[in-house]
Amino acid sequence: MLFFIGIRIGFRYLLSGGSLGGSATSLYFNIVIFMAAGFTIYFPFRQLAIQALSGLKLRSPLYYKRIEPLDILLALSINNVRALLTLTLGLMALIWALTWDFRMDSPGLALCIYLLTVVMAIGFGICLVFLGSYNKFITRLIKRLINRILIFTSGLFFATFELPLYSRPFVTWNPLLHAVELFRYSLNNEYPIPDISLSYLIWCSLILLGFSLILYRTNESLLLESVDD
Repeated sequence: MLFFIGIRIGFRYLLSGGSLGGSATSLYFNIVIFMAAGFTIYFPFRQLAIQALSGLKLRSPLYYKRIEPLDILLALSINNVRALLTLTLGLMALIWALTWDFRMDSPGLALCIYLLTVVMAIGFGICLVFLGSYNKFITRLIKRLINRILIFTSGLFFATFELPLYSRPFVTWNPLLHAVELFRYSLNNEYPIPDISLSYLIWCSLILLGFSLILYRTNESLLLESVDD
C-alpha cells in the first residue's frame, strides 16, 4: 500500500510539473482514501486472476463427480468477495477515522460495482484457466502481463480526469478502470469521471462471463487431469 502511495505522489509530481502541492483529487478525497478505494476493487480481481492461473485441475484420486472445476473457481470467488467486503469495511472505518464523517453518496451504485466486478472476475478467471493450461512459460508470461497491465491501467494511483485527453484512450479500454472510478464516484458524487461509463462496465462483464461459460462448457475435459497410480 505504501509503495503505491509513493507512486501516486510521484505521478502527481510529474503532472504538476515538479510541484508536490495539492492535486485536483485532494478536493474530493484524502490520498489514503483515494488509494484505498482503488484497492477495494483491484485487489480481489487480481487475486482471482492469479489463483485461476495456478490451475483448477482435478486429479483422479481426489476427483468426485459432483465437484466440477467451475465449483472450485466459484468457491475462490466467494472467498474474494469476502475479502472485498472486508476491505470495504476497512475503508469505511478509515474514512471515519480520518474525517470523523462517513460519506457514501450512492450506496446502490457501490453495490452494483461490487457485483459487476465479481461477475467480471469470474469470467476473466475462467478464461485464464484455459490460457494457463498450455504450458508453464505461458502461465509465467500471463502473470507478469497481468501484474503490470492491471497496475498501470486500472486507476490505482491516478484519476482519469487528471490525464490529458490524448492519453485517456490508452487506459479507458480497461473495464477495471471504469469499476475503480465509478466506485470512487459512489463515495463522492462530486468526483469527476470523464470517459467513464457504467454501461461499458456492464457490457464487458456480461460478455466476458458469457464467453467464458461457453469456453468452459466446450472444453471442460481439458481441466480434468487423470493420474495413473
